[in-house]
Amino acid sequence: MTDRIFKSDANIAVRGRMGRLLLGVLPVFFCLLLLGMPVKRAEAAGATISISTKNTDAVIGDEVYVIITVKSSELIKGFNAYFTYDNRILRFVTGGSVVHGNDDEFQIDDTERTVSATKITYSIKFIARDRGSTSISLKKGFEVTADNDTSSNLSVSYTPLVVVVKENQAEKTASPKKTKEPKETATPEVSASSVPSKDPETASPKPTPSKNDIIGSNKLRKLSIGEGVSLAPDFSPEIKKYSAIVTTDEKTLPITYETEDSLAEVVIKGNKKLTEGKNTIKIAVTGTNGKKRVYKLSVTIQKTADSGKGANKLTVSKKNGKTYLLGNATIQLLTPGKDVIPSGFTETEIEIGGKTVTAYALENSKESSFVLLYGKGNKKELYLYDKTENTLMPYEKVKSWYRSLDGDSVFGLTEQEKTVQSLKYVVGIMAAFCGLMALFAISAILRSKR
Repeated sequence: MTDRIFKSDANIAVRGRMGRLLLGVLPVFFCLLLLGMPVKRAEAAGATISISTKNTDAVIGDEVYVIITVKSSELIKGFNAYFTYDNRILRFVTGGSVVHGNDDEFQIDDTERTVSATKITYSIKFIARDRGSTSISLKKGFEVTADNDTSSNLSVSYTPLVVVVKENQAEKTASPKKTKEPKETATPEVSASSVPSKDPETASPKPTPSKNDIIGSNKLRKLSIGEGVSLAPDFSPEIKKYSAIVTTDEKTLPITYETEDSLAEVVIKGNKKLTEGKNTIKIAVTGTNGKKRVYKLSVTIQKTADSGKGANKLTVSKKNGKTYLLGNATIQLLTPGKDVIPSGFTETEIEIGGKTVTAYALENSKESSFVLLYGKGNKKELYLYDKTENTLMPYEKVKSWYRSLDGDSVFGLTEQEKTVQSLKYVVGIMAAFCGLMALFAISAILRSKR
């Protein structure tokens, strides 16, 4: 009897200890729940990018419209991404004002939206130019920006689209047999109009039609104004106005172009007797249907003899304790607030026009030609400064290009992402601790029942 009472008291004591242990564990679980709540709020929602077309089995010559849809449960205020495709199978035609294409990829740059939405759709027009198949795929470096307090980037999921182009069997059967064609003396990809004109003010000669022609088009397919000269923005057939800075002592520029229709007529005006400073060159393209398109180049000429230190395009002025950057526009340099400078950049000093200013360079690449400056022109924003060319560009407009130039080194975590990551580590450690406590509790209960 005494033994039973003793065992009963021992069991009661064990149960009491286990109850106290469980009471100690429960608050830990409540802490985990509380810690998990802000993490859930801080994480950005995901976005889905779908790529589709009604004409997956096109024939040569067909118009193929590719629909790209960006959806999220959270409001989207910006989208910027590059998509790749095989230019031998499909030829990019147009996609509206925010879509720019070239030979093997096109960009959707919709970062300046005035209205946010949970679903955004883009329609891109292609021409099926040769038989085969091509995948339209999303390229690394995309951004889907949420319309929230932190403008966080949403995680993205997508599936590429495969488009198959077949030969038009009806036309193939109806067309008579042809004799063997003579070998071409020039590369078929380049029309005769792609060669620089010796007389920059004359119209281009009438070449023979090319198999890559877009009949009736009054657009240029390619355009450059000399070796190593960059156009701003990058050339796109849809964009009509460009600017460039050229160092030369010549009175004319070597303009090279290619038309989408090799039978289109091209006339260049303003490329004679160029003077130092700003010049305007117009390139008029008239299609076979009579419609005209004019491309305007605002070219700033800098003489070779003046291309040294004294010919800086930007200068620095300091007045009343304020620092100004003077060029085509006046920008007051400011001290950025918290989280303005992207992760991965560190403060440094550079010299502009003989005066020292504060800039921000990549931590692992302080000798890079590019640094960030923060200031106020029309608005407060970051600028990307090219130390070699002494030029300034709004960072938001060239961010994708700069990221592709410098690779993963500029894909640093934002402060919010770092906070979320830290909280995840804390939650993981606490969860592991609670798991161990639960195992100890179960083990103790099992021993007490023996």
